Amino acid sequence: MATEIFNCSALLKFFFGLVITAALLAGCAQLQKFENTGEPEVPEKVKQASSDPAFIPDGYYESLPVLKEKGYLLQLLAPDVYFFSTGAYNTMFITTSKGVVVIDPIRGKGPLLKKAIQEVTDMSPKFMIYSHAHLDHIGDAHLFAKDVQIVAHLETRKLLERYKDPHRPIPQISFAKNYSLSLGGTKIELIYPGEGHGKGNIMIHLPRQKVLMFVDVATPRAVPFINFATIDIYSQIKGIEHALNLDFNVYVAGHLHRPGTRKEMLEVLKYYLASKRANKAAMKKVSFLDVKARSKTRDPERLFGEYYRAVAEECYRILKKKWKPRLMGFEAFTRGHCDVWTGFHRTQVAP
Repeated sequence: MATEIFNCSALLKFFFGLVITAALLAGCAQLQKFENTGEPEVPEKVKQASSDPAFIPDGYYESLPVLKEKGYLLQLLAPDVYFFSTGAYNTMFITTSKGVVVIDPIRGKGPLLKKAIQEVTDMSPKFMIYSHAHLDHIGDAHLFAKDVQIVAHLETRKLLERYKDPHRPIPQISFAKNYSLSLGGTKIELIYPGEGHGKGNIMIHLPRQKVLMFVDVATPRAVPFINFATIDIYSQIKGIEHALNLDFNVYVAGHLHRPGTRKEMLEVLKYYLASKRANKAAMKKVSFLDVKARSKTRDPERLFGEYYRAVAEECYRILKKKWKPRLMGFEAFTRGHCDVWTGFHRTQVAP
C-alpha cells in the first residue's frame, strides 16, 4: 500500500494535501468552539432496544467500568493525590512524608481503601477528613480511627454527636467556617460554603495540586440526584459557584467511576440554572385553574399533586432537547428537579 501511495501522481498528492488541510482546519475550528463555550462535546446517540414498548430510551450515559479482581479503581490525580472509586462511589487520599490523609471512608469499602493506600505507600494514616456526616460516605470511618485525628465541620460533629454511631467516630477537630490542614509539606484547605446538600458539607481543596473534592452536588456529566439531594437549593447553587472560583483542574464528586473537570462542573451548574428557568416558564404556562377544570378528583391535596405533575411535565419538555443528550440521569430525576423549583417559586421567590 505504501509503494502505491508514493507512486501516485503529483496532482493526486496536491489534492490529497488539500483534503487533509481542510480536515485539520475544521478540527481546529471545532476545538476552538469547544474552548469558547466551555461545554463538553455531545457524543453520538447510543442506539437502544427494549422489548418493553413503554420504555423511554436513555439519553447520554457512561457505562460503569469492570473492576476485576481488585474491586476498585485507583488513579493519580496529581503528585501524591489519589482518586479511589468502587464504580458507584468515589473519594481520594493524600500521601505525604509524614503520613496519609484519608477522606471519606466509604461505607462497606473501607478494607478496599486500605488496600489501595498500601498499594502506593508504607505510611499510615495520620488525619481523616469527613466531607459531611452522611452514612454512605463515611460509614467505614471506624476502620481508620485508630491513631488518627479526625477533622470535620462543626455541624457534622453536631450530627454525629446526635446519632452516636460507632461506625462514624466523633471528630476531634471541628471548625465553623474554614480550616487549613498541613502535613508533610502538603496544605489542604477545608471550606464551608453553606448548607446546600446538608449541614456541614465542605469542600476539600489542594491549591498547589489544583485538586478539589466537593461531594454530592455536581457529579460530572450527570444531572443532580433525586430532588437535587438538597436541604437548600439556593445555597447549593451558591456553593457550586464558590467552587468554580477556586483554582482547580480536576474534582472528586463522591459518586460514579471517574473524576471530573472544571468544564464538567460548570456544565452541571448550567443545568441547575436552566432547570430553574424552565420551571419558571412552565409555571407561567400551566394554569392551576385549568388543571382543576380538567381534574376528576375531589381531593384538594391530590389536585395540588396534579398541578405539580403538570408543571413538572412541561418543565421536563422544555429541558429535554438540550439536556437529555448531555447528562446522565435525565429521565430519572429531571421531573423531581422541576418539583423542587415549583416549591421554591411558590414559597421563596415568585416566578
